[in-house]
Amino acid sequence: MLTPTIEECHELFEQYKVPGTVRTHCQTVFKVATYLGEELKKKGYPINTAIIGPFALLHDFMKAVTLDKLDNPPYHYQPTAEEVEMHQKLREQYPQMSETKVTNLILKEKYPEFAELFLELDKLTHEPHPRVSEEAHFIHYVDWRVLGNKVVPIEQRMNYIFERYGAWIQKRNLDWEQIKKEQLDYQQKIFKHLAIQPEELSSKINL
Repeated sequence: MLTPTIEECHELFEQYKVPGTVRTHCQTVFKVATYLGEELKKKGYPINTAIIGPFALLHDFMKAVTLDKLDNPPYHYQPTAEEVEMHQKLREQYPQMSETKVTNLILKEKYPEFAELFLELDKLTHEPHPRVSEEAHFIHYVDWRVLGNKVVPIEQRMNYIFERYGAWIQKRNLDWEQIKKEQLDYQQKIFKHLAIQPEELSSKINL
């Protein structure tokens, strides 16, 4: 599978004027994902660590297309003029689209197989019991362990997600209890291969 290099990922951040809050979150998910991925690989866990880095960095890089305003709470962020201009352009170009579907469109010509992974992330958000790759499950889980730029217990992240997106979840009749259970089950699945407990993860990441 052809993937962008880490340098190319950062070039995409520059090209699309990704807001600082989104960059920081993606960089934190990158650090957590690369650490956990390497630890799992050492234990013989079946995960392709070669794609984990770029996948983690770009998992949310188009998040701005879903935001009405870049300085909306809880971000408390003052965007640059370039970021605001790009935000408006992207919102017009990709109306009512998720960040993962937009990322797929941006990447699919140059990295077709890699781009498909972002549609798998979209399925994990919108569909019950989706059939997706291990890497998509993994990045989805790591994303749920990072709130802003902090590694937090998954229960805390779940509470935040429902507080912020509960109306969206209910509107689409998603089974929130089942969604939470799937994430907790996945956490148990991967950490049984590791020498640390989930609550120890934040102390292992150098942020």
